[in-house]
Amino acid sequence: MYSYQRLRAALQDAAPAITFVLTLGAALWLHLGSGPRGRVFGFAEALPEMISPVETARVASIEVTVGQQVEAGQVIATLDTSVIDAEIAVAKAEKTQVEADLQMEMAVLEQELDANRETVERHLAVHREEQRRAIAEAKVLDSEISRVKQLVENRQAVLDDLTKLDLQHASVTAIASEKPRTLSVLTEQLKATERRRNGLRDRTSGLAAKLDADVRVKAEYIAMLEQRRATYVLRAANAGHVTSIDKQPGDVVPAGEPLVQLLSARTGARAVACVPERFALGVNDGDAAELWIRGQLGDAIPGTVVAVGPLVSQLPPRCWPTPEMPAWGRVVTISLDAPMALVPGQAFDITFDGPRKAGAPPKTTGTAPKPDAAPKPGAAPKAGAVASQSLMKLPPTLASRTRFEPSGVLARPGESRYLIVSDDTGHEQNNEGAPWLFTMSASGAVAADPVPVSGVDELNDVEGIAAGDAGETYLLSSQSYSKKGKRKPERTALLRLRQDGQGFRVDGEIHLAEVLDADPARAAALGLPDGTRALDIEGLAFRQGALYLGLKAPLDPQGNAMIWRVSSPAALFGGEDAAAVEAASAKKKQRTAVEATRFDAARVSLWARARVDVELAGRPAPGGISELVFMPDGALAMTSTPSTADGDAGALWRVDHPEGGVLSPRLVQRFPGLKPEGITPSLTPGALTIVFDTGNTAAPSFQELSWGP
Repeated sequence: MYSYQRLRAALQDAAPAITFVLTLGAALWLHLGSGPRGRVFGFAEALPEMISPVETARVASIEVTVGQQVEAGQVIATLDTSVIDAEIAVAKAEKTQVEADLQMEMAVLEQELDANRETVERHLAVHREEQRRAIAEAKVLDSEISRVKQLVENRQAVLDDLTKLDLQHASVTAIASEKPRTLSVLTEQLKATERRRNGLRDRTSGLAAKLDADVRVKAEYIAMLEQRRATYVLRAANAGHVTSIDKQPGDVVPAGEPLVQLLSARTGARAVACVPERFALGVNDGDAAELWIRGQLGDAIPGTVVAVGPLVSQLPPRCWPTPEMPAWGRVVTISLDAPMALVPGQAFDITFDGPRKAGAPPKTTGTAPKPDAAPKPGAAPKAGAVASQSLMKLPPTLASRTRFEPSGVLARPGESRYLIVSDDTGHEQNNEGAPWLFTMSASGAVAADPVPVSGVDELNDVEGIAAGDAGETYLLSSQSYSKKGKRKPERTALLRLRQDGQGFRVDGEIHLAEVLDADPARAAALGLPDGTRALDIEGLAFRQGALYLGLKAPLDPQGNAMIWRVSSPAALFGGEDAAAVEAASAKKKQRTAVEATRFDAARVSLWARARVDVELAGRPAPGGISELVFMPDGALAMTSTPSTADGDAGALWRVDHPEGGVLSPRLVQRFPGLKPEGITPSLTPGALTIVFDTGNTAAPSFQELSWGP
């Protein structure tokens, strides 16, 4: 009895310590537990963005407040431009002065050349007159010498008289024989003067080239200043919210010092997982992952491993069991399979399920929208919605005449049909590259007869079609190299067409890649620092008097697809007709020089960038623009396909307020295993039509989607 009481007392005394140890153990197990749900700790990736000037300047205004949500491209702050405006004004004045000096120097030089020409012509006339006089004197002396010889023989004259005449004859003959050389020298001088005069007028002389170069240097300097001035408007590169404002209007900010700080919410949320060392070798790129939000009930969020740390190293302090106990392992980056809003730093419990089987769809949560849910009338389809493509009806007679690989589409409401362009036309042994377009009814029936295009002999790799606002139609070839590594002029054409009877006639043409190849600086300004070898343009659209070209490749260093803007299409084509185009094409160098002048006059610029990645075999792949169009509601619709990777995949994107800069496209729908190549507002109001290219291996298809906010 006594022993029992002692044991009971001892247990009562030790109870607090035992409880503490058990509690600590339970907490440690929950934090480090090896169960499937709590195996790995992770958190939502925070993407800070510092808004700072590229050069020291004074703050003019702050356009945001702390906590404000901002969109990509939104103005955050402006800097005082008074100093650089003054520099631009001075540079423009200097350019005007150089141009005036150029005109004055050329006028003076032309006057000098005219004076030299007159002097040479005068000397030439004098020497010709002297030559004629010498020849005439020689003839007279010949007669006189004959007469005097006869007199000497008859002893009626002395020999000295004959000697004097011989001397005179020799002198005149020498002059007459030398004059042709003098005249030849003067004639060459006259020709050289004329050549210098013509060269000055045609700006082909060395001096004219030097003066023109001076003007261009000033123009480039002004362009550089204006580009610097554009950086005085500070914009958000990505959507997010303002976390702090570090400077106020009137403050001078050194280059690179933060003025405003944002926390970006970039498209496609990601999480960082801290994989302990004991599990470090069990996670690989492409593995499926499931994330549970700590402190909340609900289904797992599916994700895919997109990056694994290259070595075992010390993990971020947040992943340590305690602040004093560093942890080692590998940092793993996970991309969520469906975009969703996350709070940066939000904690997760994460498990990994090994590699996902090829073609297997990501797991969906119970709260995710059903993939086959029908969109509401007028609403955009949800991401992941099941596609419902319809096959085009291709007449056998047309298939026997030509390949048909839809690469662009244009609605013609007045004709109740669609106009379609094809990558390739004709057959390799017959009519390859025939200049044909095609028409399709609203139900997908392709007409048996192609639509002829006159003014060109061949259409090659046409990827885009768009309608202007003055009845014109534009066709764009890809500008890319063929699989054989060749790029003939037909692949670099941008054409302007006019309706001509039952077909079209080319009345304007320019070869973009050739113009860019002729001036690497021009190409670099459009995002092509390495030239046009990788260039592939598939998107073509028209809005408010300007053309827009969407690039499939290359992407910019951040993986964004690029969009060019042609501010003045009329200047790009120069008002020429097809006959003039054909005549100029005989001399490539001359044609390229003329087209380069028009290209500069058209003010072609890098207008926007957009991230439009696709999914290949369940993994993200860099995407390029395969088509773009401005919809009647003002939104920009874009389709994307793999930029350079092999495989068929596509996506449809939407930008509600496209104003240039860095765009934030919203995913509308993905098309696994399909290549969306052309889009246009549908013949059905409130809808969008997409055409898909099957590479001539199967019947092409099309799809009509509801389009709305």
